[in-house]
Amino acid sequence: MQKNIIKSQDKNSSILFLLILAVALRIYNINSPIIGIHSWRQSDTAAIARNFYENGFNLFYPQIDWGGNLPGYCETEFPIYSFIVALIYRIFGVAEFWGRFFSIICFLVALYFLYQFIIKILDKKVASWSCLFFVILPLNIYYSRTFQPESMLLMCSVIGIYYFTNWLDSEKWQDLILSGSFVALACLIKVLPIIYLGIPLFYLAWTKYGIRVFSQISLWIYSILILIPVAIWYYHAHQLFLEYGNTFGFWSGSTNRYNYNIVLTLNFWTEIFFRTAVRHFAIFGFPIFLLGLFIPRRTRREYVLDVWLISVVLTWILVPITSLVHEYYQLQFMLPGVVFMGKACSQYLEKAADQVNYKKAIVVCLCLTVAAGSVIYTIDYMFKERIEKSAVFQLAQQVKQNTEPDSLIIATTASDPTLLYLSHRKGWLINHNDVSEEYILSRAKLGAKYLVGSFNFVESYNLFVDDSQKQKVQNFLDKYPNILKNGMNFITKLP
Repeated sequence: MQKNIIKSQDKNSSILFLLILAVALRIYNINSPIIGIHSWRQSDTAAIARNFYENGFNLFYPQIDWGGNLPGYCETEFPIYSFIVALIYRIFGVAEFWGRFFSIICFLVALYFLYQFIIKILDKKVASWSCLFFVILPLNIYYSRTFQPESMLLMCSVIGIYYFTNWLDSEKWQDLILSGSFVALACLIKVLPIIYLGIPLFYLAWTKYGIRVFSQISLWIYSILILIPVAIWYYHAHQLFLEYGNTFGFWSGSTNRYNYNIVLTLNFWTEIFFRTAVRHFAIFGFPIFLLGLFIPRRTRREYVLDVWLISVVLTWILVPITSLVHEYYQLQFMLPGVVFMGKACSQYLEKAADQVNYKKAIVVCLCLTVAAGSVIYTIDYMFKERIEKSAVFQLAQQVKQNTEPDSLIIATTASDPTLLYLSHRKGWLINHNDVSEEYILSRAKLGAKYLVGSFNFVESYNLFVDDSQKQKVQNFLDKYPNILKNGMNFITKLP
């Protein structure tokens, strides 16, 4: 019995260590307000959570802060992440900590199921190495503790594929139901999993059934029950846009996600390639990944990793602008990507004792990956979460001090809602170039009380450098009483 206990402890020691390490790397600055890299994306997610908490828990009517004098109902992804955070608020009160905490929990669950999935198709050594990389790579750390649903999406993706693989082995309905539930949730959180999960799932089914896959009633039911809630939600979300005019730009609005001409340019592929290699793989992890790609596959099922990689790349082509602008759209690439890294380490560090040169190279790359990842994470991400360096955070505090809590404001932060969220105000977002007598007075008639902005920045990530636009704003401000005008920020009382 004692031997069984020791064996059980040894069996779980790797994943336990990885879970503890994952938490340790992510709790730093967990109390940070919503500032820094992609604060605009986090602000919208956090605003929806806060509005659920303040305005009633109606899951089907997510509200943003930039809806002007209207309720702010918005065409968006299924807001289950924000809704769960709002439920946590109900117990503990509103604090960004809880959104970040929930993201970390989702990552830990994703880590556990990724570990189990890799054991199922490969072995424990590969699983341990793969998940170590999954834990320590810099963007995996950052986006698994931000206030946005990326960790939840990773979690749903891995669980969906894991239980589908279980079902292929066991043919138990509970496995298929669990898989379908999490895949459907992934497709509700982001619509792209229909591609980058759908194709690998189809491949896994093909490895068992071959051409008979098309005659499997259970798979038809599985697919239909995934697609029905996805279709219903995105139809409903579009109706919200048609009625209220607010959208994140999935099918509507001025956002151009589908400029396919860019896919044919060298710049598109070089930028995504270098960003993935430098930021996601921390430069020196990329050679390890490439080495893993050339290790022979042992089973047909193992090829699902290749199919998964290709499926993610296909989504970059389908939404090229989004994939180019938002680096977290490459996070899904890292799920199969780290497995190839794990295969390389398992093969050349543990099994191939005679491959001395490979072993030395991998050890060097491992050390440099940790070093480069630490530098990237600290300088490019953590430094930008320092409150004293955040111009938008400082302005938000001034807005809180100088305006009434229920007052509507016009923020000259273009499409960035960070200022609205941090100041806990609602209103309109405009560009500095749109500041005009006609526009401002039209919004004043709708209830706008203040014009708020900065001569230092436009969006929180974009400095204000256009002198002609600055002069235009300055000329407008001279006509109205300024509550705050210090050469950097302004808060102007509207008639």
